[in-house]
Amino acid sequence: MTVPPFPESLCHRCTHLRVITSGKGSVFLMCQEPTLPKYPPQPIRACRAFTPK
Repeated sequence: MTVPPFPESLCHRCTHLRVITSGKGSVFLMCQEPTLPKYPPQPIRACRAFTPK
């Protein structure tokens, strides 16, 4: 498994995270919380919708 980008990001500890891998192997952090941007600028240090896993 590839190490996800921005390991210090709050996203990695959130239930709304979905890790997307492109056909070319690029990895993206997608937020599935509908009130937030799908692909927020990383790393996220604080988030109003953060829900711990």
